[in-house]
Amino acid sequence: MRSSFNAKAKRGSAVAEVDRGVVLSQPIGFASVSPLLLLLGIFFFGPMVALTFAIFAGGLQGSSGLFTEVLTNDLFQTVAFRTIRISLFVTIISVVVGYAMAYAMWRSPPSMRSIALALIMFPLFTSIVVRTYAWTAMFSRNGMINTLLLKAGLIDKSLSMLYTEPVVLIGMVQVMLPFAILPIYTTLLGLDLDLLRASAICGARERQTFAKVVLPLTKHGAGVASVLVFVISLGFFITPAILGGPQSAMISNMISTEVTTFYNLEGGAVMSVLLLIVTLCLLFVAGKIGSIAAHYRK
Repeated sequence: MRSSFNAKAKRGSAVAEVDRGVVLSQPIGFASVSPLLLLLGIFFFGPMVALTFAIFAGGLQGSSGLFTEVLTNDLFQTVAFRTIRISLFVTIISVVVGYAMAYAMWRSPPSMRSIALALIMFPLFTSIVVRTYAWTAMFSRNGMINTLLLKAGLIDKSLSMLYTEPVVLIGMVQVMLPFAILPIYTTLLGLDLDLLRASAICGARERQTFAKVVLPLTKHGAGVASVLVFVISLGFFITPAILGGPQSAMISNMISTEVTTFYNLEGGAVMSVLLLIVTLCLLFVAGKIGSIAAHYRK
């Protein structure tokens, strides 16, 4: 009896030591991430504070006038709607193609999964500028696509494909595909395979299993991918600038032009704040939708 009591006491003291160790390690954990928080404060919150001062330097009435001037500007409205339209198209294409690729990876043997995952991750280690200029070599008048079409006899003269919105979409989708594939693939890996076996035992075909079991259980992963791709697409700068030109400029390109060409710091600051507000609102709405969906799943 005494030996069992001593064993329990030792276990209790060990648990207490572990708990105390966890408590004592919490400051160490905070200290380990403090450099990251410092960098975030300097390079993110610092510029945002500077933008806020630039906007409200002329007082509340002057700042409201700046917002009104930007929001009622025809060029800003055109560029803003173009940015939203391109981002929506990029999101839809990336999520649909990404879901198909993630599903194919999930159904593949483990060895093929590793190869496919490496191929998907590889572009992330390559500069986006290099990848974008590779598209200019493909879509130029003397590029590979025009050369193949001419040799095949499908066209009589080279097509002017650069500096068009479809080429911008292709370039952006290529950049965004990994950000769409990875959340969906992670969700697919978390599926309970017994559900698929139960569906097959009940006589469901593979297409029915996908529509009735796989898709409903992975739609939250597709939702995460959609929000991620759309938010990143809103701030694209390099790809529209190189592949699209002025006629396909997005809001980030307009902000750069206002600041660097026209030296309109206040107007650029207002546009930046508006873009940030839209992004934060989207993240807030997506979080609320996710919380509601999780509540109903319970």
